[in-house]
Order: sequence, then structure tokens, then C-alpha cells
Amino acid sequence: MRYVTMTEFKQQTSRILDDKKPTAILRSGKIEGYYIPAESLDFDTMDDARVQELTRTVLDQRSEALQYLANR
Repeated sequence: MRYVTMTEFKQQTSRILDDKKPTAILRSGKIEGYYIPAESLDFDTMDDARVQELTRTVLDQRSEALQYLANR
């Protein structure tokens, strides 16, 4: 996974999105969010149970911010 600051993300959004790499976006040295290219997840071939399983796996490995967002 690549890490970029919020400033870099704002200034170079097109380049970052075109690279098609998962990217953590940092603000003040802490992860603010993630960019994950949709095609890397291949949602068209997954059923709901698989999507939930992947979501739980990511949440188990990531920050409290993702847990907060998942519960909204």
C-alpha cells in the first residue's frame, strides 16, 4: 500500500487514481482514509457474504476510523 499526504492527494488526484494502487491518505501523520480501486475488488463476481467477509477482514486489520465508518 502506498501512503500520501492529504496535500499530495489534493494536488495529484488524477495521477494517484490513474496508478490504480491502494492508497492510504494521511492527515497530520494519521490515516484519514483509503482509496482502493474498484476493479481490484471485483464486486461483480462476489456475493453479499463474500463482500461482508472481506469487509470484516479489512476492518480487523485497519484503524478505528474504518470501524466507525462501517457502523454508520
